[in-house]
Amino acid sequence: MNLGNALGNLPTNNLRQFPSGRWGFAGIVSARLCYICKDGSDPTDEQFAIARQHGPRLAGLKTRAFATKQEALTALEEATK
Repeated sequence: MNLGNALGNLPTNNLRQFPSGRWGFAGIVSARLCYICKDGSDPTDEQFAIARQHGPRLAGLKTRAFATKQEALTALEEATK
């Protein structure tokens, strides 16, 4: 079953502001916009493979959030190049 269809059409890279004031993406989002390494570096393809199989925490990843809207938009632009 395709979960996206079960929930209706999910938006792609939907930018939103969380109650904490930080920014992030919701809907159907690229993994590069969703996760970052715990040390702040960009994840490798190997880490994404581990995350798909065992979960992001075991791959050393954490959820990515942005301090400003502009920072999030810049990351989106870089991820879609």
